[in-house]
Amino acid sequence: MNPRHPTESDLHAYLDNQLGAEERQWVEDYLAINPHVVTELDGWRQDAQRLRAAFANPQQWATNHTLDPSRIRQRQRSRQRTHLAAAAVLVMALGVGLVGGWQTHDMMTVDQAPPMQDALQAYRLFTDSSAAILDPSGSFDGVAPVAGNNEQVNRLFQTYFSDGVMPPDLAAAGLQMADARLLATEQGPAAMVLYHDQHGSQIMMYIRPPGAGNHQLDPGKRIDGQLLAQYWSQGNYNYAIVSQPSDPNADMLMSLLRNS
Repeated sequence: MNPRHPTESDLHAYLDNQLGAEERQWVEDYLAINPHVVTELDGWRQDAQRLRAAFANPQQWATNHTLDPSRIRQRQRSRQRTHLAAAAVLVMALGVGLVGGWQTHDMMTVDQAPPMQDALQAYRLFTDSSAAILDPSGSFDGVAPVAGNNEQVNRLFQTYFSDGVMPPDLAAAGLQMADARLLATEQGPAAMVLYHDQHGSQIMMYIRPPGAGNHQLDPGKRIDGQLLAQYWSQGNYNYAIVSQPSDPNADMLMSLLRNS
């Protein structure tokens, strides 16, 4: 049967004189036949003596600047400023991201809107006697009727579109000016002039400001339902001719306007 060896706790208790007489004798008997353990205990004893001497004379300790109260407060203030700066940068980044996102959204919304959609809306509104005034969320929010004669229409254009193209007199081509309206858009005044022939066909000239960023239109055309819109930019305005796709007068009117 192997004899029981003292544990590390037993050896520390031996050094600290915390063992009874019988246990102390048992440890000393063990040390007598294990001199290497005695050497280890001597090292422990010296370490304990050095610690006791150091704590007995704290005035002799080396100065530790990191434990100085003023240094500690300074580090705390520095950390607080760092945290506040990081939070401010985060808030700024979020703000820039949100603003940029909405600006991009608005730009994409404008770009995705079909060109001169408000001209098509105006044609449908004023050629349909049963149509109601457009909802305020539409492209224009108000109309002012003008009697369908050249003199009054010319005065309207000279007042609001003095540097624009005047609506032509198409009586010689069999087209009578049936109606004219001044429209209020978000970008400024716009106007439509409606012509019709003896067969009841209706064709509309439309003029409006180019909108945000002076957005000029490349000449083009598109069909929307039963209507054809032909559009372009000229000078300080965007123009459109809206008609039935088969109306031969549309090309004539557009040619007159673009060559004016």
